[in-house]
Amino acid sequence: MVLGISIREFARRAGCDDKVVRRKVKTKHIHLLKDGTIDPAYLDVNWRSGDRLPLSAQGQFADSSADTNGPQEAALALVSAGGEELWSKADAETVRENYAARLKQIEYGRESTQVVTVDDAIALLRSECGSVRQRCSSIGAEVAPELVDMTSASEIKALIDAAVVRALADLAAA
Repeated sequence: MVLGISIREFARRAGCDDKVVRRKVKTKHIHLLKDGTIDPAYLDVNWRSGDRLPLSAQGQFADSSADTNGPQEAALALVSAGGEELWSKADAETVRENYAARLKQIEYGRESTQVVTVDDAIALLRSECGSVRQRCSSIGAEVAPELVDMTSASEIKALIDAAVVRALADLAAA
């Protein structure tokens, strides 16, 4: 029978935080013994990368489902975390370099004014909408004096249409 050590003691001996050890237990890189402790033999293997204990030491664990499901599931458990496939180191470095390149591209775009921030775009849009609102609200005051003498609906419509066209032309020119 193997005497286990607590997660905190294991972390202290491994020179890491116990949160790291708990995460590795959760992702099944480290298996707990039936009493909830960890076999100290894990200190002699590369448990951070998912190396397992020799087969002679296995079988004492509370959760050995990876062993009972067959070698393919066991292999998948070694290279996955939380049900998600992990990237290889080369893939992870490629992704990191791609994101860094994209960030540099965005920074360059900002510096060369090819890219605007959302806040700047919102401020510009608010300003433009304010101009449109101001110009549209002045149409009534512009056409009111001329409407006094008109009696025909078609004349009134033509006057209002002309005022709207002028307003739109003013806005387009601004």
